[in-house]
Amino acid sequence: MKRLAFIGTGYVGLVSGCMFASVGNQVTCVDKDPEITEALRAGRCTIHEPGLEDILQAAIADGNIRFITNTADACADADAVFIAVGTPSMTTGAYDFRYVEAAAREVGRSLVSGRHYLIVLKSTVTPDIYSRVQAILSEEVRESDISYEVVSNPEFLAEGTAVRDFSHPSRVLIGAVSDDAREFMRSLYLPFTKSRPGTLQFTDPPSAIVTKLAANSFLACRVALINEVARYCDAVGADIESVRVGLASDPRIGHLFLYAGPGFGGSCFGKDIRALRESGRQHDTDMSLIAAIERSNQCQKQYVSHQVKMHLNSVAGKTVAVWGLAFKARTDDIRESPAIAAIEDLLKDGATIHAHDPQAMQRSAEYFGNRVQFFSNKYEALRGADVLMIMTEWDTYKSPDYREIAELLRERAVFDGRNILDPAQASQAGLLCVGIGRGQTAHRLTACASHG
Repeated sequence: MKRLAFIGTGYVGLVSGCMFASVGNQVTCVDKDPEITEALRAGRCTIHEPGLEDILQAAIADGNIRFITNTADACADADAVFIAVGTPSMTTGAYDFRYVEAAAREVGRSLVSGRHYLIVLKSTVTPDIYSRVQAILSEEVRESDISYEVVSNPEFLAEGTAVRDFSHPSRVLIGAVSDDAREFMRSLYLPFTKSRPGTLQFTDPPSAIVTKLAANSFLACRVALINEVARYCDAVGADIESVRVGLASDPRIGHLFLYAGPGFGGSCFGKDIRALRESGRQHDTDMSLIAAIERSNQCQKQYVSHQVKMHLNSVAGKTVAVWGLAFKARTDDIRESPAIAAIEDLLKDGATIHAHDPQAMQRSAEYFGNRVQFFSNKYEALRGADVLMIMTEWDTYKSPDYREIAELLRERAVFDGRNILDPAQASQAGLLCVGIGRGQTAHRLTACASHG
């Protein structure tokens, strides 16, 4: 059993804290917002993540996790303190490290004389901030007998599958200097890595940090590439699904992150590639490919709304139904969601929006206010609408009643931004079903520069 403190109960801090508590560690999580801590104490998850609330409630019942607002109380007897606060983007694209720096300063002031601590950077950072955290801690504990080591432990959790990713990791990356720190982290992760030899990987802290940034950039590049090829398929009359199968059968390529869609969103890919680009600029390193990924993805986010505009000639005075608001299924996260970008594009040109999502409507309502009408029933969202856009790959959208859709939509047209519908069934019901890269819209919908 180890005593752990987590500073920050956002996605990374809450999932990690609950999972470590689930195997018997004593975990204290700190959040400055008393409403969040009260909700978590009551066993109510403040994020939507399948399976997490049950784990949270079990850990509370076992007495293995607690939630407080005071950093000093959490750090006093901790063996390791995890900094898991957010690193949002600044206007330049660089990470805003003020929360990490503030957390490091509070942690430094909370350490107890005569003890040795591990300070674990779980927040996504660049190597510069690792050095900055060390400098802050040194300043705070100077002229004391407190000792510490800063360890990098980047997270590789995907929203919607975070519990599975943590309990059955493909790799756990530890950037540490001393043998003692490596042994501590090895034993901490042992319940999750014992049955998977080779999962635990040790390196130096800067390399661990860059690995996280490179991994997200690589995956973002795959998504951007397949979407560019999909746009090309629409231009020349090819089918991206056939192309995808051919690509995926090449063992050097594989099938993951190779599905055409409306672009990537969420809190990681866009933010991380912008930060890597900006960090490269600061270090006089050309990162032109990274910058191109972001430009391509921004173009793709308005591709489906552009299809709708081309079909209707003008969306002014028209009603567009939207199924799916979260940036992907199994989450309520709308950060940088392609659906949000597409809706904003349509609203700008005078469209009325009817929207449905199984989990993300509350967050969407907070974002849009009364600019969008929300419906608890997906078919009710179609009533009075001209066309339908599908923007998130929720299971509930994959086998719909095609005939009911055809009866409710004025234009009987569906724009399938995730290629999850069966075009043959849609056609039999009298629907025009326009996917991404399916070759149905040859040469009409390929211009990107004109819409972002």
